[in-house]
Amino acid sequence: MAWWPNSWRQINWGYFLHDNGSRRYGRITQAMATSPSTIRRLASRLVLLTLAWSSCQSDAYSRELESEISVWIEPGQAVATSQLGGRREIPLDVQETVVGSDAKGINAIVVTSRRLLGFSSRTLTWSKTDRDLHEKVVERRILPTFSLVRTDKRLYGFRGANGIWFKEALGVREKVHRLHINDYGSVAVTNERLVGFGPLLGEFSSKPLGVHERITQVGNENGIIMITTSQRTLVFGSRMSGWDEFE
Repeated sequence: MAWWPNSWRQINWGYFLHDNGSRRYGRITQAMATSPSTIRRLASRLVLLTLAWSSCQSDAYSRELESEISVWIEPGQAVATSQLGGRREIPLDVQETVVGSDAKGINAIVVTSRRLLGFSSRTLTWSKTDRDLHEKVVERRILPTFSLVRTDKRLYGFRGANGIWFKEALGVREKVHRLHINDYGSVAVTNERLVGFGPLLGEFSSKPLGVHERITQVGNENGIIMITTSQRTLVFGSRMSGWDEFE
């Protein structure tokens, strides 16, 4: 019969010591030497496997969110309808013009000449955020649970779950080079940093880039975005509450 202790008194230097009345038994276990780089690689793979599994579980849910909201423009107002909430309007100002609108999943956005309007099928309300007078919209992306709008001065994120707008100002000399996005988050690559946003995060989350740090590879699959630079690997996924880093 295999021996197995009922209680551990001490674990130290690979020795497992067990008390049984006045007798003491010892067993030596051989410790496996693991380098820090190996640990980091294993941790990275574990994160990827965990997130990939979680993403697979969410695919059906994302497909269900494809058409919860419809949005259109009427004279003097924007209108959204949802399966549960019916019709909801938000008035437009007299000289406010609509640049574009779109809806997907649980959120809809309307871009006007001076504002960003967002509608959530979860809260059944419109919310708004103002833009500067000469702030130019460069790009807008709408996903099943969040939306992202990029201007020449800021990044705007709309979270469909609670209908809240978030914003992140760009630096005076900061320029967005690329935008990587999937159903679970987005990463804007600028000349100064990496800026992440996702439906489960409270705010934009950024990672500064070193002066001589250059991006060598970008991966975007299974709900995560992996950025490899000349110095480290950065992984962004909304289920991880932001960034994880491996050197």
